[in-house]
Amino acid sequence: MAETAILYDSSKCTACKGCQVACKQWNQLPSPLTNDEYAYTESFQAPLDLAPNTWLIINFREEDKEIGIDWNFMRNSCFHCTEAACEMACPVGAISHKDNGAVVIDQEKCIGCRYCVAACPFSVPRWDEAKNKTFKCWQCFDRTSAERQPSCVSTCPTGALEYGDRADMLGIARERVDQLKAAGYNKAEMYGEKELGGLHTIVVAQRGLEAHGLIRDPKIGITDFWQFLKPLGGLGIAATTAGLGFSYLMALGYKRGEYSYDEKTDTLNVKEVEK
Repeated sequence: MAETAILYDSSKCTACKGCQVACKQWNQLPSPLTNDEYAYTESFQAPLDLAPNTWLIINFREEDKEIGIDWNFMRNSCFHCTEAACEMACPVGAISHKDNGAVVIDQEKCIGCRYCVAACPFSVPRWDEAKNKTFKCWQCFDRTSAERQPSCVSTCPTGALEYGDRADMLGIARERVDQLKAAGYNKAEMYGEKELGGLHTIVVAQRGLEAHGLIRDPKIGITDFWQFLKPLGGLGIAATTAGLGFSYLMALGYKRGEYSYDEKTDTLNVKEVEK
């Protein structure tokens, strides 16, 4: 399978949230049914953040101007990094790369340790306390492996989302950035070409990375320490196993006393027996 990517063009996004709905419908993710579960924030963004049952949202970064508002929308979901911190941190191999670059969590293997939650520089994986499992976008691998677009891409009415060969998506993004700069958006940038080894979600940031809430030059932090601990953990297991084996060998031929009580003489007799 060829290496693929999702392209998100913020300059074409109207924040209609159709992608959010499509994601929930395809992946059968429930939503709150009462208004009480939503807090008023003076923003049009909803939901406010990702969750175990919300894998994609459009962030609203409204910036007041003398006349009107700049709507700096941003697709908030997994970037499917080549150097995926979540995959590196997982101690049981529950997170892996598919051939097309998608980073997927195997729920059968996930133990709910939350190392991936702590490791991700984008704060994407979310832990479900009731299930003791971690969840995130899997780029609709069931669809893409059948040569279909991810559900979010298939529903976008403005062409803000595209999906295809990663090299092609990068080419489209570069061309779009040049168009935006020619139209007066001098801070327009592309995101995802080289970050963390290359992302499989490419972004056209119309007003620059910071305006859209993107991390410039993201780093892997806690995972470096976890990678150091992994071999030590292996040595610890080996040492424990060796210690148990040594204890077993030392116990071979061990003699202990067998006690018996003589009621007539009211004495306790000890006889050594081999076990």
